[in-house]
Amino acid sequence: MYDISVILMASGFSKRMGQNKLLLEIENKKIYQHTVTAIQESQINQKIIVSSYDEILDYCEKNTDFLCVKNNNSHLGQSQSIKLGILNSSSCRGYMFLPCDMPFITPSIIDEIADYFMKDITSIVVPRIHEKNTMPTIFSYDFKEELLNISGDIGGRDIIKKYIDKVRYIDIKSDELLI
Repeated sequence: MYDISVILMASGFSKRMGQNKLLLEIENKKIYQHTVTAIQESQINQKIIVSSYDEILDYCEKNTDFLCVKNNNSHLGQSQSIKLGILNSSSCRGYMFLPCDMPFITPSIIDEIADYFMKDITSIVVPRIHEKNTMPTIFSYDFKEELLNISGDIGGRDIIKKYIDKVRYIDIKSDELLI
């Protein structure tokens, strides 16, 4: 097991889509359920889902070992999910942030990224596909305070830019993650 907290972020508004894309189905399963299943089958130690949607939280409470956290301030942006995930996490070496709209991610990809992080637990790991940055990213525990001080919908991008010397890229061989 990897000493990492995965924070599954499921509080977005899907503004461009016009409806909650997490509730859409692919292969008779809701998008969020695909992502949840991949994390559930991974070797990550602690699993947290942060959501503003009762349906998603209810599903995870009944079907997984995730810690379920209600986000009542999702209108304040992605930073709220990040903060709630960290504040509800137990002690760990790093935080993996994963948006819930990645139905094609696999447990092996999650574990590959986690394994890469564990080789340098002071780093920020950013996966890439064809030199395009993607998710999930992992931030070392060393960045906890900075992550707790972000605001709005930027996520960890500014921290990545500020500490570019701490960033380690891992090339992923799955084009499906770009969807």
